[in-house]
Amino acid sequence: MVKVEAIESNNNRRGHLVPLLNSAGTGALVGFTLKYIQPVTLDEKNTHEYKQVIKDINTRRTTYSSWTENYLNKIRGKSNLSLAEDVFIKTFDGLKEGEHVGTKRIRQAFASVKTEDKGELKQLFENARYQAERVAKRYIKLNDLLTKHIRPTGFFLISGAVTGAFISLIHSILRTDVKNS
Repeated sequence: MVKVEAIESNNNRRGHLVPLLNSAGTGALVGFTLKYIQPVTLDEKNTHEYKQVIKDINTRRTTYSSWTENYLNKIRGKSNLSLAEDVFIKTFDGLKEGEHVGTKRIRQAFASVKTEDKGELKQLFENARYQAERVAKRYIKLNDLLTKHIRPTGFFLISGAVTGAFISLIHSILRTDVKNS
């Protein structure tokens, strides 16, 4: 009877290997998922490359760039431009990539329109700023995703697999088998 229990015990040990491997695989999958779910850390944000990209994005947000040109082209595409739209487009005439629209130009734009058109002109400037903010946020999110993609995949896979296997092992140790007698 003792030998039978020893053999039975040995068979049970081999039967625990499959759940252990399944748990390790599941843990590796969870670890890989955590690579992208975990927010960008302060250490990652403090790298020179990350800071430079964010600086470039924020600079494009407040200067004349392709984003501004795209917004102006949408307005130019209309068949009949209002006076405010025409003045708004002319405010950006002659600017080169990276230049700011100065307050002098904005004041001249507001001075050149009638009182009833000032509200529309103000709305155009606010919409341009809003669009630039929206595009900048989208690029920052893409940069964060790229930063997460650069993280070492092996670390997350191995950590997840080891954690999953450890949890399975603890579960196997703590599990009580009830034998039918």
